[in-house]
Amino acid sequence: MSRILMALITLSGGDRSKLPPDYKEFLLLLESDTLTMEDEFLIVNNAALLPIKNRTEVFLMLHDRIVDYLGSTDKTKKKKKKRILSSLPYKEDWLDTAKANTKINQWVANVQNEYRATPHDLLRLNRNVRSHMHRYSDGDDIEEVLYCEWPELLMVMQKMLHLEGELEGTDIQNKFG
Repeated sequence: MSRILMALITLSGGDRSKLPPDYKEFLLLLESDTLTMEDEFLIVNNAALLPIKNRTEVFLMLHDRIVDYLGSTDKTKKKKKKRILSSLPYKEDWLDTAKANTKINQWVANVQNEYRATPHDLLRLNRNVRSHMHRYSDGDDIEEVLYCEWPELLMVMQKMLHLEGELEGTDIQNKFG
């Protein structure tokens, strides 16, 4: 399947090196020699294949699974949450990126509960932006802005939930098509 996708990309004048990170990761996954039947759900419901209009809903589903469901008092779930949060990208600079982007900075500047440069707050900011995107006149294109700034975030959230055995509980499969 990855050969077919690569052929289509090449025919369309594209170059693999110019693909967004989530597409590259998806192709690497397809080329992997270590795939098992347990990986089928991740492959057919991969975040790289999501329509842009469904990315917000999927982010919120994955966020709820990580922060709320895995944030319960159960020690095993808390360990899963900790492993997922520690695997999120952009640890060093996500807050600087948010402040530098005028569209995202609207949600960062002058807020009652300030953001800190933690993985949890990266998810909190993304959740708040997506949950209240229509407060600002440019809210309709904010999903594209978030994707451009943090293209790997949704992909890593999904991958880590898969590795922790929690992805199927999100109902992500209902957001394709």
